[in-house]
Amino acid sequence: MSRKSLPIVLVVMLLLVLGTRGVARAATQLDVPTIKAGLETVDQEEQGFIERAVAQVDKGILPRKTLETAFLWAKRKPANKFQYFRRALILLAARQGIKVI
Repeated sequence: MSRKSLPIVLVVMLLLVLGTRGVARAATQLDVPTIKAGLETVDQEEQGFIERAVAQVDKGILPRKTLETAFLWAKRKPANKFQYFRRALILLAARQGIKVI
């Protein structure tokens, strides 16, 4: 690697690191409207489940990481995203001894 290309490589590496931090920060800012939009919910039952799950996170009953994990996994599914989210969240919470209401 030449001396001229070293600063360019360092800048690219720095941008990659900072970009990764931004993605991690964005993932921790999940709120009800973001989850509803990401999972493409349509009916009141689905929306109510999301609202109750976020309320449990806000109360400290359900870890935020558990909600984020279920959301990010379900969001990648091509169809039935909410159903994947609900099932994943219930299973992940149950493993921790938590009942999602």
